Parts: sequence; structure tokens; C-alpha cells
Amino acid sequence: MSCNSYRQTEECLIDFRELVGQHSGENMATEVWEALERFGLIGRIIALVMDNATNNDTLVESFANRCLEKGIPFSARHGRMRCMPHTIHLAALKVCVQPNASSI
Repeated sequence: MSCNSYRQTEECLIDFRELVGQHSGENMATEVWEALERFGLIGRIIALVMDNATNNDTLVESFANRCLEKGIPFSARHGRMRCMPHTIHLAALKVCVQPNASSI
């Protein structure tokens, strides 16, 4: 995310890769690290936004460890943001599958 000349935030996709091998957090962290490194963004990351998949927990831990090795401040605990639309979707699914959902 960046700001344009009108001080409006903008987002852009910096990379899109095929993940070869297992979709483990470690493998995904390697791909994320390489993409950020290629674009000179290592050390400029505040947080990673992702869904609730457990392999994303491992991704953030692995990313934080790599940052620690390089002397880059990044907290796995504070540097992970849950995707709000995904969270709302999960909550809506819970409501819709309740036996008495029609009475809500």
C-alpha cells in the first residue's frame, strides 16, 4: 500500500507465484520473503494480512524468525492481521448453519 499524489492509499499486487511442493507455512514464508526481497521491501513490512489457515500461523512465525536473523524488527504476534472479510464470512456461516437460524 502506498499513497498517491492526492494522498489516497493505493494497493498493488507485487507478485503472484505458483507454490511448488507442499503448502506449508515454511514454503510459503520462503516465497513471501523472496518476493519482498526482490522488490526491496524487506524491513518495511508492518503486518501480514491473511485468513485463519493454520499454515499461515507457521508462515508468520517463519517470517518473524527470518527477520530476527537479519536484525529486522517484526513480531509474529503483532505482525499478523486476520482478513476481516474472511472473518465475517466465517461468522455468517456459523449463523446460517444453526438449527434455529430461521428464527433470527
